[in-house]
Amino acid sequence: MKLIDVYRLAIDLGCKADSRGPSLIEADLRRQRERYDKLEGKEKERFDPDLLWNPYSDSRILYGEQTKEVKELFCGIDVSSAELLLIDRLRERGQVIDAVIGHHPVGKARTMFSEVLHVQEGLLENFGVPINVAEDILAPRIKEVFRGVHPLNFNQAVDAARLLDVPFMCLHCPCDNLAQRFVQDRIDKERPERVSDILSLLSDIPEFDIAMRDSSNPEVYVGDKGKRPGKIMVKMAGGAALPKEAYDGLSKAGVGTVVCMHLPESHLEEARKAHMNIVVSGHVASDSLGLNLMMDRLEKKGVVVHPFSGFIRVKRK
Repeated sequence: MKLIDVYRLAIDLGCKADSRGPSLIEADLRRQRERYDKLEGKEKERFDPDLLWNPYSDSRILYGEQTKEVKELFCGIDVSSAELLLIDRLRERGQVIDAVIGHHPVGKARTMFSEVLHVQEGLLENFGVPINVAEDILAPRIKEVFRGVHPLNFNQAVDAARLLDVPFMCLHCPCDNLAQRFVQDRIDKERPERVSDILSLLSDIPEFDIAMRDSSNPEVYVGDKGKRPGKIMVKMAGGAALPKEAYDGLSKAGVGTVVCMHLPESHLEEARKAHMNIVVSGHVASDSLGLNLMMDRLEKKGVVVHPFSGFIRVKRK
């Protein structure tokens, strides 16, 4: 596969697993094309052309020729300058490394990170929150995330990749979409009767089982293991944690339990007020699940995948 083939396959798989559905994704892309057509001069030159076909602003080829052949790649959760120096050292020792994939976004995928939170609007709508309410809930959170990202030294790792000549991309929301769909489908199929059953279900998934051996367990942050979960929403995609204001809207829409990767401390009280159960699955295990579902598809295409930087590699048929 070429580097661009890896990238396009990842975006395609992410779109197919997206909770918003193809019609909403296409509508968003159409708006980007209309926006692009109206631009002129410098504004048009600065426009990121990937926005015309890739709905995930947090996933990009960061460095490397698109036609670069990729036979072996390294994939990790967080890839910084330190990891890229490790890659360079491994190359010196004879390891074939055609490209590196990181999960969490850096470079221009980091500067545009806040835009991917719009994915959460569709998720909330799917679980009964009116779209006007969902958009109002997300709007302040999107601005907050933008302000948090704005001062960052975003190109540090990309510069390291360029200096070391390591083809480099990050794949974030597409992988999280796959993890979210996988766990939601499993929950919908098994229909847990108690919150404790959700913990058991997660522990049976290999990535979570392996993480638990390192004492990184799924936990009930709000609620009780003995409670009935009601309607269960899995939230792993959409860039960042839900806004804390979302729990009241979800509760009114009939959702009793949210399963998520991680939860800010400031959210606990809001979730309690909404009578919500919150199950935190674990960040690295959840990220690894999504990456594995993606990497399995690449390996079917003949690419050899080497895990590093915290990535728990589990292969599925």
